[in-house]
Amino acid sequence: MRIPVALLVAAVVGSAPHATANEVCEAMATDCRAKLLALINTEMIGLDAGMEEITDTVLADAIIARHQAHVPVRLIVEPRRTKPEPRNGPILDKLKAAGIPMRYRAVGDIVHWKTMIFAGQNTVEFGAAQFTTSYLIPVSANVNFTQDPILFSTDATVVHSFQRKFDDAWVDTVSFANYANASTVSRAYPFYDIDPALNFVPAENFFTRSKPLYDAEKTGIDVIMYKITVAGHADSLIRAVRRGVPVRLITEPTLYRRKDNVWQAYYLAKMYAAGVKIRDRAHLGFLHQKTTLLYSQNRTVFGSSNWTAASNATQYEHNYFSIDPVFFGWFRDIFVRKWSSAETMAFVPLPPDPPVYVSPLDAAAGQTTTVVLSWKPGPWAHRADVYLSTSSPPALYLRDVSLSPNSTKKLTISGLLAGTTYYWKIVSKTMAGQTATGSVWSFGT
Repeated sequence: MRIPVALLVAAVVGSAPHATANEVCEAMATDCRAKLLALINTEMIGLDAGMEEITDTVLADAIIARHQAHVPVRLIVEPRRTKPEPRNGPILDKLKAAGIPMRYRAVGDIVHWKTMIFAGQNTVEFGAAQFTTSYLIPVSANVNFTQDPILFSTDATVVHSFQRKFDDAWVDTVSFANYANASTVSRAYPFYDIDPALNFVPAENFFTRSKPLYDAEKTGIDVIMYKITVAGHADSLIRAVRRGVPVRLITEPTLYRRKDNVWQAYYLAKMYAAGVKIRDRAHLGFLHQKTTLLYSQNRTVFGSSNWTAASNATQYEHNYFSIDPVFFGWFRDIFVRKWSSAETMAFVPLPPDPPVYVSPLDAAAGQTTTVVLSWKPGPWAHRADVYLSTSSPPALYLRDVSLSPNSTKKLTISGLLAGTTYYWKIVSKTMAGQTATGSVWSFGT
């Protein structure tokens, strides 16, 4: 028996590449877990889920209840997620103890999937939202919520594509292994073709798929993106601005100055300096969404991939390159709402930390006529102006010297005069041109 998803958003007849039936749920003011539970509780044929993280005991209990009702259940899980999110481990243990067949990726990068497949209802749920209460239910409607919509689709080609990719992973005995109760594996579905609108990493590179679409855009690009740590996507937006295409970006402010992710600050500053308009999440909660809107193409890129090397190429990801106009309209409306309301605030680039000098020591004497200036730029400085002369304050010697964050910069200066006192200082700079000036030191040759 097939049970349809309630309140489906139907595509306009003839305006999409094939008939679609999509519902997008955003936990801004909606209990999206209720929709997910309704599908779990009424599934009678088979339930498959790929999950990076599950910490919601209500969802776990519902999955166990389906298994106990003799509905076939298969789970692909990510036990490595338990290190950053300790609540993941006990839920995996609970599912394992219930006897549910579970597999995990034993070789290679993580499973970054967030999907459930309901075979009897011809429905797939996917997006970037973890199976965690805070991603699915607002703490306070319209005020405190996680920005991370999920998609429920009954489009047969989309559902079949997820069924095919789940089976491919399930029977892969090279990269995947038995986590619990799945010592033997077999396919559950026919050998379906993959819908060309879908992108499954690592089978297809996410950036390779995205780049020609960025470069072809003529009207406008809007992006909501959680993590940005590689050049490709950011540089594509910069190229778009340079050819006159307006680009807007909404991002998560807590990632801007995290020392375990120094490249987020680098690329945000670089895009800001190039003319990309940027706003930060301002509402309580969190922004974890990954969506790009390409206006002249009427295209929505929605899924699980961040703008990172792993999401491009090595993690298990699922992304939807949709040209459904209704789907595009929904995401356009949510972007416009966030951009023009108190849900977001203007991005303000911060200065770097002041440089920390290493050598030569201040007032050091007896240096040769070739000196190596050495300093630590810190995590946020990517350029530096070097000042050096025989007078104080010193004159500009070199502009925009390239730096690498969290390293020690060494700059060799040759041809100095013997028996002379030199003064030097460093001005650290971000890619957005914000500065921090070091003190003046001296040395004698």
